[in-house]
Amino acid sequence: MKPIRLLQLSDCHITPTKGDLFRGVDPRQTLSTLVQHIQHLPIQFDHLLLTGDLVHHGDASIYQELLDLVAPLQLSTHWIAGNHDDLKVMNQAAPDLFQPVLDWGAWQLLSLDSNDSPDGRGSGSLSHNTLDFLKRQLYQQSKHTLVALHHNPLASGTAWQDDIMLANANAFWSVIERQSSCKAVICGHLHQALTWQHRQTHVWSAPSTAAQFCPDTDSVQIEVKQPDAWPGFRWYQLWPDGRVDAHLERVDPDC
Repeated sequence: MKPIRLLQLSDCHITPTKGDLFRGVDPRQTLSTLVQHIQHLPIQFDHLLLTGDLVHHGDASIYQELLDLVAPLQLSTHWIAGNHDDLKVMNQAAPDLFQPVLDWGAWQLLSLDSNDSPDGRGSGSLSHNTLDFLKRQLYQQSKHTLVALHHNPLASGTAWQDDIMLANANAFWSVIERQSSCKAVICGHLHQALTWQHRQTHVWSAPSTAAQFCPDTDSVQIEVKQPDAWPGFRWYQLWPDGRVDAHLERVDPDC
C-alpha cells in the first residue's frame, strides 16, 4: 500500500515589499530556507497545499512571488485563503489554485473557505453554502476525507487566538460528526503546531513558515524559545485504509 504524501505550508505572510519584516523575521528568507530543506528530504511528496495567510496584504504580484518561492519543489499546488488574504486577488494571480475538491483514489481533499462573515479582528466562518457543500461531499462519497481550512475549528487554549477561531465551529462539527468518512482536519491560523482529537477525527494545525506565536497568552507574543520559534511545516501520509500519519518539521533559519 502506497500512501499519498501531502505537504502543508501555512501562514507565510509574504510582505508587500522585499526586505520588510513580519513579526521580526524576513518571511521570504524563512520560506526559502524551508523550501531548500524540503528539497533535500528523502521523501517524494505528491502535493503541496498552502493553507492561508499567504501574503501580509498585497496585490496579485505578491501571490505570484509566493508561487515563485515554492516553485523549486516542483509539486502540484493548491491553496486556500486566510483572513489576511483576498481570494479575488489570489484568483487574479492563479485562477485555478483554489479547488474545493481534489480526488485522490481512496481519498478526497475538501478545501473550505473559512472567511465568511469576518469580524474585522481575524475570525471567520463557513458560509451556509460551504456547509451544504461539505455535507454533500461527506454524505454522497464513500471516500476517506481530509478537510482543510484556515481557521482552527477547535480551541487552542490561547485566549486571544480562541477569540478569532472559526466562529461557527459548532455548525462545522455537527456536519463532520454525522459521518465517519472524515478522518482528519488540518488548519493554519494559529502559528502553532497543535494536535487534537475530536471524537473519531484527528485535527492538526501547522506552524507558520515565518514567525510563531507563544501558547497560553492573553495577547500576541512572539515565540523566542528554540526550536519552537523556528519556521516549520507539516506533512501527512494518507493511507488507502484511512489511516493518517502526521509529521512536523522545524528548520533553524540561521543554518
